[in-house]
Amino acid sequence: MNILLVDDNEELREFLALSLAESGIETTTAATPGEALRKSDIVRFDVIVIDSVLGSEDGLNLVDKIRASKNGKTTPILYMSTIATALARRMATASGCNEFLVKPFGNGQLVEQIQALGRTSGRR
Repeated sequence: MNILLVDDNEELREFLALSLAESGIETTTAATPGEALRKSDIVRFDVIVIDSVLGSEDGLNLVDKIRASKNGKTTPILYMSTIATALARRMATASGCNEFLVKPFGNGQLVEQIQALGRTSGRR
């Protein structure tokens, strides 16, 4: 399985990528929305994982752009956020996110959600 992980926090991004690699999940990373869009235009990922805050840009703006792109229309998206309200979940769903993961989370939770989404993508 090949995923795109988008998070502006370099330390967290690298830690998650290493943890996912140990679970057999090939991970491409992006630090900015622009980098994520460029990479998702080139590669069709099985799952895209997006943080809610990407520098000065909201993660949902990136979700909207990915959903409008050729490779992102049907790719499952897992949205990570520290905000655990029902409104935040509804907004993520309305933007096209398939799953919502509240931070902090355990590595096992992340791997399970990615694997479940990968099975639904049909590109495993």
